[in-house]
Amino acid sequence: MAKQDIIIGTQNAKAGDTLYTAFTKTESNFTELYAKDVVIEGDVASLQADTSTNTTAIAANTLATASNAVNITANSSAITANTALITGFTRTYWFDASDTATTSSPIVHGAAATNTYLTNNAIGSNTTSYNPDSNDVLWDPATNKFNFTSLKVGDTVFFRVDINLTNSAAQEVDLFMSLAEGSAAPYELNMNHTYYKTASNLANDTAIFEVYIGDENTRTGGARFRFGSIAAATIVVNGWYYKITVV
Repeated sequence: MAKQDIIIGTQNAKAGDTLYTAFTKTESNFTELYAKDVVIEGDVASLQADTSTNTTAIAANTLATASNAVNITANSSAITANTALITGFTRTYWFDASDTATTSSPIVHGAAATNTYLTNNAIGSNTTSYNPDSNDVLWDPATNKFNFTSLKVGDTVFFRVDINLTNSAAQEVDLFMSLAEGSAAPYELNMNHTYYKTASNLANDTAIFEVYIGDENTRTGGARFRFGSIAAATIVVNGWYYKITVV
């Protein structure tokens, strides 16, 4: 309803609304105002209810967030605990280094020489690896030595060395591993002993051997294979496979 104005007129002119008409308009105006006030009160009540609902929802979400934070903390603790439990597991990776140089230029061993070390350029067709974590390669063709500095005390390395030997008569040969070279306490281990009853041409000799990194001298010093015999011989290096077990 539009606002109903009361006609007042001019003083003493008796041209305005009668008392009845004036109060009728007043009542109509108040009725409409009251009706709108009821609507406003309803809107306010609805708004208050929505606010209360939203406040309750916010409080519930806050509690849920706090609960989730507790769960996250608990899960983090569980992960840490599980990590501690799996530290006893080991991981392995391996390399196969295949040589090409000694096929055409065999290593010459002089009779009773003590400095005949095996070489390997690691570019042969059988050179390969299983190294999913991109660990350091231990064999360095530039120095013809193993570098164990990427390992730690307690790790182990398994070796399979494959060579072909040519000799002119019955002969005993040894394969040694020289370890901790350049340290204060270098040492050698005998990997394999073979007796050839007669002369041979490119006779195969395979040595299987394992070492553990027992101290810092072994870990930081160089290592390589040495051939030993009191008689002369020539050696072709086919290659060697080595597997690292990390503890």
